[in-house]
Amino acid sequence: MIHRPEGNFSYLEGSGTYCRGVIADEGFVLIHATFRHVMPVAQGLEAIERHLTSVGRPMAALCGAEVRVPQPLTFEEFGAFNQAYVALLDRYGLRQDGRATMTRTNVAPLPAAVAPSEPGLFAFTYTAPRTRPDDRKAFIVSGAGELKDGPPTRESIVRVGETTPDAMREKAAFVMDAIERTLKALGVTWDDATQVNLYTAHVEGGYLDEAVFARIGSAARYGLHWMYSKPPIQEIEFELDARGTSEELFL
Repeated sequence: MIHRPEGNFSYLEGSGTYCRGVIADEGFVLIHATFRHVMPVAQGLEAIERHLTSVGRPMAALCGAEVRVPQPLTFEEFGAFNQAYVALLDRYGLRQDGRATMTRTNVAPLPAAVAPSEPGLFAFTYTAPRTRPDDRKAFIVSGAGELKDGPPTRESIVRVGETTPDAMREKAAFVMDAIERTLKALGVTWDDATQVNLYTAHVEGGYLDEAVFARIGSAARYGLHWMYSKPPIQEIEFELDARGTSEELFL
């Protein structure tokens, strides 16, 4: 955990493009804001800065981003996208020591008719002072897909090329294990979640009962928010994230 005092949160170190998870400081909550239309990344960051200024928060309070891309990318294309993305993070001071200080979920919406024509920002999360009694821990975790640790290659994808219910169950179990490790490191549980988001094109076969609902426990009282979509890299089929926020905005 690395504290970012100017943003009023701590984050779990991840990579140059995103951290694994964020938890708000005591006395602060997380606010989740969704754009009515996906905005190109550079324009989206400008809009975020304007919004944060309007509510009296610094850009450093930005701790989560949700990206949308037109279609799943090859590993090489994904690397090129990340280079441009990192340059924008640096412009706004959203990295420390070469590591990103905010989470990210990145997916390709389906059907193609609703996908953006270029990579853009769909939503973001930021810290704000707590204004009412609430003992819920405020957190957000990055989206995780079924990609094993190590050099990112096609061979590192769990059950690559398979989308049967059995394969999806194994992919989901891998992702849920990763998310739960992040929750534990943040010091939170599924009980603290206000929304669990699933990103996949494959929900058939009943595997979600065992692989997801049986594991999120009481968080299931809010349901599972399914976004019909594909993860951002070709042949990755299952992505999931979670958050515990106090307010939802639509901008």
